[in-house]
Amino acid sequence: MLDTLLFLAKTAAGDICTGGISEAVGLAKMVIKVLQIAVPIGLIVMGTIDMAKAVIAGDEKKMKEAQKPFIKRIIAAVIVFLIPIIVNMVLSFVTKGNSDWIDCWNHSKWNGAIDVNSDQITTR
Repeated sequence: MLDTLLFLAKTAAGDICTGGISEAVGLAKMVIKVLQIAVPIGLIVMGTIDMAKAVIAGDEKKMKEAQKPFIKRIIAAVIVFLIPIIVNMVLSFVTKGNSDWIDCWNHSKWNGAIDVNSDQITTR
């Protein structure tokens, strides 16, 4: 992985950030954002449902048993939410001084479809 980071640090943004690559990076960014939001929400909802079942049952033992997984799910949700932020911080420290590929990451967007030129399509 370090070799990949060093390769990216030595490569100019113009070499990396071309049409298809820019759109692929934009798609990856969108997927990461969706996961960063959907996974914590899902974990918290599942934990809330488990706690609600225990409270409705009215059993003190079930409530205490439901607390441990609920706390673990909340911690996991926070970790999943913070992982992209931590990775961005680490990468900014590793590639300090050469931010061409970081500019590519920051400025790439996914427009909902991969562009294909008619020149690239070959008939058989």
